[in-house]
Amino acid sequence: MKKTDGKTEESSLTAEKHEHGKHPNSLANLKPFEKGISGNPAGRSSKFIQFKKALDRWGNEEIPYDFWDMPPDEATTMKEQVLYKIWDRARHGNLRCMEILAQLGCLDEK
Repeated sequence: MKKTDGKTEESSLTAEKHEHGKHPNSLANLKPFEKGISGNPAGRSSKFIQFKKALDRWGNEEIPYDFWDMPPDEATTMKEQVLYKIWDRARHGNLRCMEILAQLGCLDEK
């Protein structure tokens, strides 16, 4: 404790300890969102919408299966071939592809 102008102040070393994120001053600033109202009023950026449209256009483009070393009569569109490759690489031990499939629930039993 130290005295300044006749007042006693607590130093930060002896101040009351609060659990991280539980200090009353921090909690006083929290205001929950109203039901049905987003915390991001602007929504998703339009640049991603345009990017998705461009990718969708190319995703349905057909290319020969041998370009991706795929069996005949399997996936023919780019989108199908990418999905096939994720499964194929996971099957051959690619941990990142396994993680993608696991996070999406594709490896769960139905």
